[in-house]
Amino acid sequence: MPDKVFQLRCRKCSQPVAWPPDSPRCPRPSCRGPLQPKHNIRFDPSLIEPIEPGMWRYRHLLPPLLDQPVTLGEGGTPLLRLDQRPYTLYLKNESLNPTGSFKDRGAALLISTIDRAHTVIDDSSGNAGAALAAYAARAGMHARIYAPATAAPAKLQQIARYGAEIVRVEGTRDDATIAIEQALAQEQAYYASHIWHPGYVQAMQTVAWEIWEQLGRRAPDWVVLPAGNGTLLRGIRWGFRALQKGKLIPKLPHLAAVQAAACAPLLAYQQENYHPGHYQCQPTIADGVAIANPPLIEAMAAAIRKTKGHVVAVSEDEIITARDQLAGLGFYVEPTAALGYAALNHLHTLIDDGQTVIVILTGHGLKSH
Repeated sequence: MPDKVFQLRCRKCSQPVAWPPDSPRCPRPSCRGPLQPKHNIRFDPSLIEPIEPGMWRYRHLLPPLLDQPVTLGEGGTPLLRLDQRPYTLYLKNESLNPTGSFKDRGAALLISTIDRAHTVIDDSSGNAGAALAAYAARAGMHARIYAPATAAPAKLQQIARYGAEIVRVEGTRDDATIAIEQALAQEQAYYASHIWHPGYVQAMQTVAWEIWEQLGRRAPDWVVLPAGNGTLLRGIRWGFRALQKGKLIPKLPHLAAVQAAACAPLLAYQQENYHPGHYQCQPTIADGVAIANPPLIEAMAAAIRKTKGHVVAVSEDEIITARDQLAGLGFYVEPTAALGYAALNHLHTLIDDGQTVIVILTGHGLKSH
């Protein structure tokens, strides 16, 4: 696919930016908005590379890399049919990626587009930090992760074991973001942001493309997934949009974004009860979505609106019950990954009999110890 297809623009001011970007955000100091593809790609099945492993079977549909992909075998996760319901239910088990979460897809593409002389830094409560640390180690790069001091110990241990430097930040997840912005103002490092870098979202398209192939080259009716900063939500919409533009599916599946009731800014945004920078979260066992003020919340809401989807908030008891029910079925996931399964009880009146529903399990249970 021609490189010009992957040129970027600022979502806020339309500033054109070449791929790969020197910075994950708009280069204009007065803007600093999010970057996104200038063109919607058209999915071409003839560009699938069947001998490539995992997500790299779609290499020719993804932005160009500096060299060969930096890979640990990410993607190609199983889609497993579950129980008998009025609708057909599948689980897409992203917890089986190399570091135990869907974030490996984004980290693999991002690291594959960065000069290896750079130190890479990111702010993360765990999974994105672990993914960046692992793929930086694979590429021989140094990584530094700014994490809330309250992050899950198992996730911090995983990051450290890959050899990354951890900066523990007192306070909330938002405080970790503030700390990294202060660091960037004082040193030269590449902000390998899982929130802002457009390549991260583009890598998440491969989840949609795998689902399409695994269902026999058709789209599901619903995709249900956790939503914190919205990277997976937005990427899956882009992926199915590419399939629709290629005339391979007639319409987009409905996307259901699931948050913890203790921290549901997207639901507040939908209800016009959200004030940027002022939304407060309560403690939640679903630490992966404990994002009080997602910087791209408007884009998240657009993904729901444009797919005629839904936002669901589930209680702590529902999250724990869903996690335990999944374990009883053989799926050992962290609490955040159980959000989609917990939301099914809220969505049953919207799902028609006979429809196909995909629930995405985003992270492994070993991460929550």
